[in-house]
Amino acid sequence: MTSRSRVSPAMQRPATIIAALMLVAVLPTVGFPQQSPVPRAAARAPQAVNAQAAGMEEFQKRLNAYLSLRESLSDKVQPLSPTPDSAELTSRQEALAAAMKAARANAKPGDLIPKEVAEQIAAAVTADRKRRKPVAKAATLAEAPPLPAPAINKTYPADVALPTVPPLLLAQLPKLPDNLQYRFYGRHIVILDGDLQIITDYVSNVLPPH
Repeated sequence: MTSRSRVSPAMQRPATIIAALMLVAVLPTVGFPQQSPVPRAAARAPQAVNAQAAGMEEFQKRLNAYLSLRESLSDKVQPLSPTPDSAELTSRQEALAAAMKAARANAKPGDLIPKEVAEQIAAAVTADRKRRKPVAKAATLAEAPPLPAPAINKTYPADVALPTVPPLLLAQLPKLPDNLQYRFYGRHIVILDGDLQIITDYVSNVLPPH
């Protein structure tokens, strides 16, 4: 009868331990694929989007507050019954503009346009100019009168051209209520109250020097 050699349990343990260690070393790459770390830029992107969205929401709130103020002042200044008299209409407009200027006497740049929205407006103007041909760029500068820096509550000069913002650019800017308008003012872009012809807020130096 053939005899079988026996291996003691003590001699089997080292081999068992080595096999276990090899299995542990292999598991991370076989059974549990590791995820690569999220790039820092990708992690910051949602924060930038959230900040911009919050800025836009705040912008709309401020615009609505401005319109509410104007409506309340118009009720106090003069009754707005229909009239064909242009002189009376002008008188009402001037009285309401004066009341609005008094109500916003302490207004400063940025009170209506949050920082995030101002940056978005400036970026949109820059991107629009890059897409345009030199002739179109020159035409935009020619239409924008070389005026000094704007001031909130200032009446837009009646003897100066009132250049419109190009439609393609206008579509890229945050939407305004019907009575408020984007206008170029020298190198700057202002939000003009079209009914009262006063500057409500502005973003500086969005256009290059003339």
